[in-house]
Amino acid sequence: MRGIVVCVDPRAAEAGARVLEAGGNAFDAAVATAFVQMITLPYSCGVAGMMTANLYTGHTGDHLVIDGCMRAGSLATEDMWAEDYLGEAAISGTSLFEDRRSTMGYTSICTPGAVAVLGEMQARYCTMPWDDLLQPAIEVAKRGFTVGPDLRTSMTTPSLTPHEPDAFTRIAANGPSAAIFLTPDGEAHMEGAIIRNPDYAATLEQLAASGPDDIYRGELAGAIADDLQRNGSFVTPADLAEYRPTEYAPLSTTYRDYQVYTNSAPGAGPLLIEALNVVVGMGLDSMTHGSIEHLSALAPTLQLVNQDRIDYLGDPDVIGQEPLELLLSKSRADELRAAVQEGTVGGRMPQGEEPDTTHLTVVDADGNVASITHSLGNISGVITPGLGFMYNNGMNRFDPRPGRASSIVPRKARLHLMMPSMAFRNGNLAMAFGAPGGNAILSALTQAFTNVVDFGMSAVEAVSAPRIHAEGDIVWCEARARTEVVEALRNRGHNVVQDLASLARSLARAQMVIIGPDGELDGGSDPRGPMGVARSER
Repeated sequence: MRGIVVCVDPRAAEAGARVLEAGGNAFDAAVATAFVQMITLPYSCGVAGMMTANLYTGHTGDHLVIDGCMRAGSLATEDMWAEDYLGEAAISGTSLFEDRRSTMGYTSICTPGAVAVLGEMQARYCTMPWDDLLQPAIEVAKRGFTVGPDLRTSMTTPSLTPHEPDAFTRIAANGPSAAIFLTPDGEAHMEGAIIRNPDYAATLEQLAASGPDDIYRGELAGAIADDLQRNGSFVTPADLAEYRPTEYAPLSTTYRDYQVYTNSAPGAGPLLIEALNVVVGMGLDSMTHGSIEHLSALAPTLQLVNQDRIDYLGDPDVIGQEPLELLLSKSRADELRAAVQEGTVGGRMPQGEEPDTTHLTVVDADGNVASITHSLGNISGVITPGLGFMYNNGMNRFDPRPGRASSIVPRKARLHLMMPSMAFRNGNLAMAFGAPGGNAILSALTQAFTNVVDFGMSAVEAVSAPRIHAEGDIVWCEARARTEVVEALRNRGHNVVQDLASLARSLARAQMVIIGPDGELDGGSDPRGPMGVARSER
């Protein structure tokens, strides 16, 4: 079989496919793809972001998750923001303050982990030199990339709340970021404009020459730490120097005759396992896709699992193992399934954050697989002069109230909703999938996976089929949902919002590769984003 790269950006997918064509393996291609995404999707990911990599080696069967969570800086304290907290934003799920301290500027920045993951991947699994894998991204940064509709929309979409700044506000507040991402007149670039970032290219050249450790313990780390310290960040030089990614065997559950493998807390893999454990007992395969029976099973399941997210999902090294064990337990799934079947409707959570994250899936001819999601959280708007890359705003997902699962603790891993996953059937790799999209990732991947397993869909069909998203007391339905089904949901007590704009900015963009019994590869990139692509090796 030939290799394949599936991701939300065609320029990055092409870079990964070229690596495969040059003799690299899936892990080589994944590293190259990820770095190009950091240039072409600058508001979604970057060297100052987080990353979760679900990695499988075909010949040996080695299966590992390398998790580069963002961590609160050592100078942060649990109650430092409690008195000023205004609540959680209804759309983004971020913490709100009058001065926007958790969502933009230096106080929003966490210690990043993305480069640490890519460095560990390269050392363990790659066949090509580290500096070679960064060259495609360096070339794109120098040559420039075209502003697409997503980037333009991000820059021109106003904030939904007065305390949550939009992307334009964040970028305009920092001189180096404004110089790169705004016109000389201070306006957002028009679609079709070319953005060049020679400073980012120079940063990647430094990383290529000195290795991934440089951003944590080298020359780049010094420049980063100096800027962060001068401007009131909670991240210290020691936080960078002592940062290490975590490594562990993936979590798993059985769904019919599939074994599903995903990441652990503080990522959202446990939520996927919980949702699948609930719906596996509902017989989706006996239902019609998109019917009232189908959606009446999915919607409350997603609402209740998302409610468990706020109550129990956090860094197990800080809050203990019991919340994680509850999310994974079959007894908890039985409780939620019974609640759904008894007619429970709604939970307590608002809708999820915008899909300012990205994902890539690579499968090569030897059965090696990389399923990787990475993100900046959103964007802080901050760029250190001369470095070119945007910092994360990871502090926006911590709960400023002490005693919560996601409360602020120094060096605590920030919870995230990424869940890069794989599935095996009869011991053979059958599927690799993931998505960007914040809270809505759970909805997308639960449905994409069951679309294949229960409804026999191809990869393109599975990621493209009409979808719902359910949190709190609302069920969001795309316009393609049948009117009679929407009305039937309302008659059963659901608060349904049918978005005629297809929820394009709110629904996660699933990326999937299905591996057939004979090794044939079927890739699908969610069409809700204008740029997704499945790129096969020639």
